[in-house]
Amino acid sequence: MTICYLQNVMWLVSVISRIEAWALGPEVERFRYTSHSDEVYTTTTLLRITDSDGLTGVGAYDSDTFGMWDRGPFETLRPLLPRLMGLEAEDRDGVYTLVSEDNTSAFPPAVRSTIDTALWDLASRRRGVPLREMLAGGPTPTSLPGYASVPLLGDETEYREALSGFVESGYAAVKLHAWGIPERDAALMRALRPAFPALTLMFDAEGRYDRDGARIVATACADVDARWFEAPITDFDVLGYRALRDEFPAVPILPAGDALWHPDLLSTVLLLEPFSAVRFDVSFVGGPTPALRMIRVAEDAGLDVELISYGHTVIQAADLQVALAFGRTTYFEQAVPVEPFECGVTDVLRTGSDGLVHAPDGPGLGIALDEAVLETNAFERLILD
Repeated sequence: MTICYLQNVMWLVSVISRIEAWALGPEVERFRYTSHSDEVYTTTTLLRITDSDGLTGVGAYDSDTFGMWDRGPFETLRPLLPRLMGLEAEDRDGVYTLVSEDNTSAFPPAVRSTIDTALWDLASRRRGVPLREMLAGGPTPTSLPGYASVPLLGDETEYREALSGFVESGYAAVKLHAWGIPERDAALMRALRPAFPALTLMFDAEGRYDRDGARIVATACADVDARWFEAPITDFDVLGYRALRDEFPAVPILPAGDALWHPDLLSTVLLLEPFSAVRFDVSFVGGPTPALRMIRVAEDAGLDVELISYGHTVIQAADLQVALAFGRTTYFEQAVPVEPFECGVTDVLRTGSDGLVHAPDGPGLGIALDEAVLETNAFERLILD
């Protein structure tokens, strides 16, 4: 604790006293998400903040590159983290204002979200409650249905085998990534539906189509009663999204969720009603603090928020806790296979045989770190104290 005085009144505050960062590059299975791209190297930049009471909080951010690991996020943090030392750990708004340059930064928050997430994790641990309960102000649901988010596979036979395995393990919903070739992707959706009549299907095109290609796959999504069609075109083509919604009213059309990270921008875009639901990742938009503002924008527009939770376990936990706090998310996105996203943690989030992902019982995010594994897989390391 640090002793502070104001008008001769003394009170104790906890300040940030130690910060640790890891850039993780585990040797794991790598994936493609369309036939247009190579296998992805996913770097996890992990942050742990310790306060003067010895309490800790963690945050993480994933970045994808091709051919090598990504040092950029770690280097972004290197000059920023020393400015946090000695600041009040409970002053999340003040720290976010500093990190976002008084909310004037024109750049996506990206890895800076690790700071905000870690401080929320620490604060809810201090209170002895899960983050979802701190955000909601009381008890919340503790689980969501999980869907298997399937990367690009080789052919229809591989998809059939994979989906059979997911159904057998308890999944009731699956989202497909395929080739990014409209005619081939549409044929895959139509071929799989008779084999899995009860399975909830979603499709993610990774923004690879033009408007004509999006119409081809949207027609297939309507034919198979898809739960949603995600990222048919680039998120920047807002008018294209609105045209798809008008032409295919029975198919929920969702953005990829990577481009619209500022609440004010989201609010303006939603005036055109381009999306059937809002989509973003807590780690993309800057952490729980701006995520709350994004959710309020969605609420004002009467839209659900289908959070992205494709990433490292710490990222998954942040998205799950936020989703459970506000009740506007219908599914949890489970990256599969699960093991490549679990580096350096002792607690994992997995869809169970009941088809649900259950939040950890413990305080904060509910995720503990395995430091020996972190040290083994870190290609960059930073400690400030």
